[in-house]
Parts: sequence; structure tokens; C-alpha cells
Amino acid sequence: MTTTRNHTCPLSALAGRRVLVWGACGFIGEHLVSRLLLAGAKVSVLTFDRRRYPILPWAEQVEWFEMHGSASDVAVMSEAAESAGVIYNLAGTSGAVASNQQPMASLDSICRAQLQMLQAVQLTGHCPHVVFASSRLVYAPAATVPVDENGPVIPKSMYATHKWCVERYHELFAAQDALTYTICRITNPFGSSGTRRARGYGFLNQLIFQGLQGQPLTIYGNGLQLRDYLHIDDLVEALLLCGQSLSAVNQVFNIGRGVGISIIDAASRIQAATHSGPLRFLHWPAEYAAVESGDFVAEISKARGLLGFEPRIDFETGLLMTLHEERARQQLPGTNSDTDVQERRRLGAGLP
Repeated sequence: MTTTRNHTCPLSALAGRRVLVWGACGFIGEHLVSRLLLAGAKVSVLTFDRRRYPILPWAEQVEWFEMHGSASDVAVMSEAAESAGVIYNLAGTSGAVASNQQPMASLDSICRAQLQMLQAVQLTGHCPHVVFASSRLVYAPAATVPVDENGPVIPKSMYATHKWCVERYHELFAAQDALTYTICRITNPFGSSGTRRARGYGFLNQLIFQGLQGQPLTIYGNGLQLRDYLHIDDLVEALLLCGQSLSAVNQVFNIGRGVGISIIDAASRIQAATHSGPLRFLHWPAEYAAVESGDFVAEISKARGLLGFEPRIDFETGLLMTLHEERARQQLPGTNSDTDVQERRRLGAGLP
């Protein structure tokens, strides 16, 4: 059956809109806020003690709501929730292995915090649209790829289990007319960061930064598993569409590139581009083997059809962009300035 594109809003529709980003100081949030500001949105951010994070380039252009682990946090959440008609919900710790090692900490940082925030949203009574960043890890290990949104949900970690639980929270609050939602099951994003944060975000970024330092690139097992790598700029565009499109309301989307690349292939390309040390293959540690998902490639035809989402940056281009930006920031050989990269991003986003 042919899928037709439904109603989507132009990115210019963001101009003047009030948008809250919860988790703005994380890797995805940093890029999303920058893009929202470029589009003319009035952005507020909710975070836990901004002093824990590097100073972000847009820090003086947003309204801040800060929590400090005290009884006043509930009031802060409520005030933040009232500040916007669209809420990007990116908050929560990541890490499948760490979540299994500290399940109660994962419960608190994901489920408990999310439930508190959604209750705060409900109490405002103004029914915002919430875009929730979930994970492809909620799916069972795939017998075949690609995997669509109806694939079996059998998480292998506390992190993924808690993400799936929070998906259900959003559905429940929507049924009570407290909000509308879009759930984004995101694949494996990668890209540069203005604050060095990206070094620790995701397996691919770790390989990239190992390569930039001339270190061996570490792979567990044989590296033949397929992954669906999505450049951060394409992820941000998908999130923007989910925050604007009527077709995104109360929907679940896979957000990826829809193309599988083996871990060993990705590592080999990084090695060639950075002239780094050799690939280093290690036996699986038990805690990592327990959460290994096998091959995963996202079926993204639903996002293409309903949102008009079309990833623009292939793996090779995204890798070279990331290396260029990081070399510029670290003043490593091979680049002059990242100004041209920012210009390409601005033009690619259709901004004046």
C-alpha cells in the first residue's frame, strides 16, 4: 500500500512558539536547543543543577528552570511545564549496563522523575504536546531487520524497561486529556559536541574519539552486528517535526536512518579517517553480553509517511563532519575552523 504524507508544519512555524526542553544539557538537548533558537522559538530549559554541566553556547538565550534535589523541585517542574505548549522530554540517565548494575538508581532517574513531571504537566491543565525520547532498546533482539513499530517489545536492561514504562505513562496521561504525546524510539545517534560531552555519548562517539587520540578502537566480539547510525542533525530535524506535525499526535515512531552498518565496518571507516591505532577485539564481558541486542535496523517508513522525515546525512558524511568539528575544537591537525560546518548546517536547515 502506498503511504502518503500527511499534514506537516514548516519549520518556520516554530518562530515565536514557547518550547520547553527537559534534559537540554545532554548531548541531544544541546543540539536541539540550538536549532530551536535558530528557528526563532522562545526556549525554556529544565535541568538538574546547571552547575554540573559545561557552559553551553546558548546559555544566555533561554529561560532556566533548575532543580536541586529538594522539596521545591515539584514547584519548579510545575512552573517549567506552564512555560510552554511543546515539551521535549529528553531527561534521564542512559546506559544499559549501568542500569542493570544500579536498578534503583535507574528507576529513580527515569520512572520516578518522569512521573513527577507528568503529574506537574497534568496539574497545569493546559494540555501541552510532549515529545518523549525513548530508545530502540525497548525491542526484542530482532530475528530479521528492519524492525517496525509493531516489533515485539522485550527489553534486556533496566534502562530499556524503564523507557518502555515511561512510554506507557505518556499514553495514560494522554488518555486522561492531560497532554498529547509523540514517542520517538531513537536508534544510535552520533555527532560532535561543543562541550566535549559527546565523547561519552554512545558507542560510535567513543570509537570516534578513540580514533582522534590515535588509540586502538575497541570492539567486543566479532563486530559483525548491524547498527543504524543517525547523525545528530537528522535526529534534531525528526524531533522538530514531531513537535509540530498534527500527524505526530499520540504516535510512536522509529527514528533512525533505516540503513544497517556493521560495527566492524563503522570502526574500519573511523580508523581510515583518523589514521588511528588498530582495531582491538575483546571477549564480551558478561554484563555487556547480557544486554547485547544483536542486529538492529529501524524501519522508518512510518516517520517518512506521516512526518515527511527523510535523513539527509549518510554515515560517511556524518563521520567527516564530526571529525572536522572535533579537530577544530581541539585544534588538531586537519582543519582550520568549524565555521564552514556551522554554515552548512544553517543552510541545510533552510535558515536565512
